Amino acid sequence: MNERTATPSPSHTLTPSDIARVALKRLAELGLPPTPENYTKFYNAIAAIKSPTDKSSEELKSAYQVLFRVSDVLDGMNEASGLLLEDLSRGGAVMDKSLDTLRSSNDPEQLQAVLGELIESTGSVRQTVSSSHRDLQELKQAMDKIQTDLALNRKTLEQDPLTGALNRQGLEHLLAREVKRVRRAAYALTVAILDLDEFKRVNDRHGHLVGDKVLMHFSSIAKAVLRESDILVRYGGEEFLVLLPETDLNGARFVIDRLRQVNAKTPYFYQNQHIEIRFSTGVAELKADENGHAMLLRADQAMYRAKGAGRDQMVFAD
Repeated sequence: MNERTATPSPSHTLTPSDIARVALKRLAELGLPPTPENYTKFYNAIAAIKSPTDKSSEELKSAYQVLFRVSDVLDGMNEASGLLLEDLSRGGAVMDKSLDTLRSSNDPEQLQAVLGELIESTGSVRQTVSSSHRDLQELKQAMDKIQTDLALNRKTLEQDPLTGALNRQGLEHLLAREVKRVRRAAYALTVAILDLDEFKRVNDRHGHLVGDKVLMHFSSIAKAVLRESDILVRYGGEEFLVLLPETDLNGARFVIDRLRQVNAKTPYFYQNQHIEIRFSTGVAELKADENGHAMLLRADQAMYRAKGAGRDQMVFAD
């Protein structure tokens, strides 16, 4: 079995709590309120940068640029809203004083002067509100563009470039989300880890380029068989993971059996010969007292038992 894709060293990997601390620190440095909206924007931008070491410098540079643009726009929003509040507060004070004078004075000249001051102050506030509204609208448009760019960056960083499946980083994000859904609504959640049997022979006999084509072919078959709610991940060199939301062990058996049948009927065709691939599978369902990573570990152990049982097998975790 080929080695799994390299996992980033601890110095390059941020946990969700690490990202949260960085996001809150950045908000504090900018003097921005830690509102859910501000926090989410920074958290997502920083999470996009938490990429595996196999990502190119250009991809990382692009992610950092998005983060800096988020920072600049939020800073601009904070400045615009701060100026608006200052002008409104100043105008409000003038209006309060003018109204007090109007209530207590009977001098026509004084009343006329106060009314003029009140009209001027009202016009100034109206102009400030109008200008601030335009500024905030422009900043909102910039933020919308940044959110689009951020989504594209995240997709790039979380997608396996060869097969188009999610990579491990993408799995981390979705696994956490699905485990939370299970805890809220008592859904079943199952994972299957698939290892292509004797894949090294394909690389040795036909070369790595053909091996890559076989991986792409298998990924296409899996995407065609899996349901829309299922999540395909390239878990390692020739290992794939399927996350099955709202699915118990019986449902997982049905999905994997169907994938096995379709895969057996659809070998990869190369130079007038069929390259047939089988796979061994370990399946685990999330327990009430475990987290998502513990479930993955049990599925991984079950997959190795399937390999030891003669390959092209499916083993359910204890």
